[in-house]
Amino acid sequence: LLLVSSLINTILAVNDRLACPKITLFHSRAIPNISIEAYLSRILQYAPFQNEVLLIILLYFDRIGGGCKPTQLIINSFNIHRLLITSILVACKFSSDVFYPNVRYARVGGLPLSELNQLELEFLFLSQFELNTTESELQAYGNKL
Repeated sequence: LLLVSSLINTILAVNDRLACPKITLFHSRAIPNISIEAYLSRILQYAPFQNEVLLIILLYFDRIGGGCKPTQLIINSFNIHRLLITSILVACKFSSDVFYPNVRYARVGGLPLSELNQLELEFLFLSQFELNTTESELQAYGNKL
């Protein structure tokens, strides 16, 4: 959790300096007051997930991040919290037989259920429904950490 939150903070430090003309459903009006580490800890506490979920969301972020193509966005401090709760929800659903209902993730993430449902659908289209990961991809991400 600490490694992933540190990596995300490093990414945000770089990306927050970039111009972000593309606003998506993931963008907040203001940067949430909760740190990335605290937010991930909260999610883990109230909607536990396996360690591989953290690797999967990093892989997903690489797939959707960059902002160069119409199907990509720049991950920054305005959208990271919504991206985290949504990507964890999607990764848990895709990689595990046991996961919590969306209403639980919405409560944990501090979002209305209808908004989280909309974010989930947006995330699926943003990722072009490419949710599958291989063991070698996850191992590579783990080695990089």
